[in-house]
Amino acid sequence: MKIQSEDSTPAASAQKSILHLPFGLIGFRHLTHFEVEPIAGSEPFQILRSTGENPMEFVVVEPVHVLENYQITLRDEDVESLRLAGQEDALVFNIVVIHSHDPQHVTVNLVGPIIVNRLTLLGQQVLIANSADFSIEHVLVDQRPDQGA
Repeated sequence: MKIQSEDSTPAASAQKSILHLPFGLIGFRHLTHFEVEPIAGSEPFQILRSTGENPMEFVVVEPVHVLENYQITLRDEDVESLRLAGQEDALVFNIVVIHSHDPQHVTVNLVGPIIVNRLTLLGQQVLIANSADFSIEHVLVDQRPDQGA
């Protein structure tokens, strides 16, 4: 299934939504229940927060705010697992990385988006079938001082 980048946030996006990711996130398989909510004053960024003991937070953004014409291809098994009937059922989030060693360098993972079925709020982080077309570290901000100076 192909999914084209478009503003897909539900009308109720100004509120917190509860998501279930039964397989967790890559590197964080034990985190399966999340809340997602906008960051006040920092639109279009949102917080994806695990629930339960020792919550973790991730900054996410919908790809339409990062890259025009972001069109991804999902594998059939991911479409089936998420029970997506069509592109309109999919909500796509990409994880933003603020590099701790260089906070002026902010990237977004375009290869491993989180796909959510907007009807069931069931989601999973996937490796897209057309991963060679995108970067795991697509630059959003790079205000690092010139290393050669």
